[in-house]
Amino acid sequence: MRNHLMPLVLILTDYIAILLAEGEGFWLHWLLGGERYTYTTSYVLVWIPLLFLLFLGSFRAYVRMRPLIMEIKKVLESVLYGTMACIILLYFAKLSLSVSRGYMILVPFLICANLIAFRIGARIFLKKHNLLTVPVLIIGAGRTAKRLIRCFEGDIGFRYRVIGFLDDHPIVPELLEKYPLLGNLDDAERVIRETGVQTVVIAIPGLDKDKLTTLIESIQLYVRNIKYIPDLIETPMASITVDNLFNERMLMLGINNNLAMKRNRIYKRCFDFAFTLVGTLLISPILLILAICIKLDSKGPVFYNASRIGRNGQIFKCYKFRSMHMNSGTILKKYLAENPDKAKEWRIYAKLHGYDPRVTKTGVWMRKYSLDELPQLFNVLLGNMSLVGPRPYLPREKEDIGNNLGLITQTTPGITGYWQVNGRSDTTFAERVEMDVWYVRNWSVWIDLMYLAKTFKEVFAGKGAY
Repeated sequence: MRNHLMPLVLILTDYIAILLAEGEGFWLHWLLGGERYTYTTSYVLVWIPLLFLLFLGSFRAYVRMRPLIMEIKKVLESVLYGTMACIILLYFAKLSLSVSRGYMILVPFLICANLIAFRIGARIFLKKHNLLTVPVLIIGAGRTAKRLIRCFEGDIGFRYRVIGFLDDHPIVPELLEKYPLLGNLDDAERVIRETGVQTVVIAIPGLDKDKLTTLIESIQLYVRNIKYIPDLIETPMASITVDNLFNERMLMLGINNNLAMKRNRIYKRCFDFAFTLVGTLLISPILLILAICIKLDSKGPVFYNASRIGRNGQIFKCYKFRSMHMNSGTILKKYLAENPDKAKEWRIYAKLHGYDPRVTKTGVWMRKYSLDELPQLFNVLLGNMSLVGPRPYLPREKEDIGNNLGLITQTTPGITGYWQVNGRSDTTFAERVEMDVWYVRNWSVWIDLMYLAKTFKEVFAGKGAY
């Protein structure tokens, strides 16, 4: 029942979203000075929505769970193809001359916005009330399972309800505080038959191949879906391709370096420039207010222009609002000498958590919400930074980055990135380097969009700020 109800809920939600988008299109077109048109009711209520629903179905937007960002990607692709099919339908129905071009431009954008908003709203509601969830048994109670649970709980695209774990040697006790340990690996068949669970995830990447094969064969008859996490954690995966070599009973994985392709760098640059230009114009009053606050709070210039490592290792000037006193170096040296515990913290994180004597009063709340980084938008316009990318490292940090310097500097540093939405200043320097390496190896437009969306959430919450 659950397998049939969820697609029906999504289809109904999408249908309502598309109808509203059509109505919004008529209203906005008229509001912007266009003429009122009378369209055939069957096309508005049936044929046009049906086309979009069919393409959503063809992209498996109703039957497969996936991360929210990938669901948004499928929605955008479906709307693109649905729009083209709609134009063809209207042409052959001889309605193309009576349909306004302005309306045809507006409606696809409205459909995209409505579909995404309605789907997010529906998924938040279902997840909050624990409705239409899919019971799942996780085999493995280690660090991989912990990351898996974090993904299931934090991404509304997943509706899994964990019923428990199986593991011979569970090593993450906090998992067992929340979910029961139902037995060891040898109990898999018994537990599955007793619980009736139809989805199993094997989260033991280091499991011996023969044991993995035996485990899958022992449970395959009793479940509908078996998923397993291979020993490929931290491997580039955004552009991975899979070839089935049936005759040899093998899988061949292909991995592309997306940022090595010139066209992808051009796409990234065009996206950065267009998005930043519009954004800078919109927030220009905020920039002016912040500049005035800085001047009134402490002596010194409004901007702090620091040297950073850019693409191909070139040094550039990174623009930031000044958030520290002018003699910050002297203040820091004295503070660390008087506080050995803070000196140790500085050696590990290269930052001070909580109180930092160098930071001005204005700088405290600017840093909490990352407002001091807003002038970096000018760096993006100049082309020496990107909206999303690796952290802009200091020249003195080259040795600490080590052999990963060449890979990280393959692209321009970003205002935000993987490091920003996964702990910000709560992570160590080595962890931030690992995050940047992962980003460069796995870059895609969708990852950039995901990190931009997550950054707004993290920044407004003030999470991990220093």
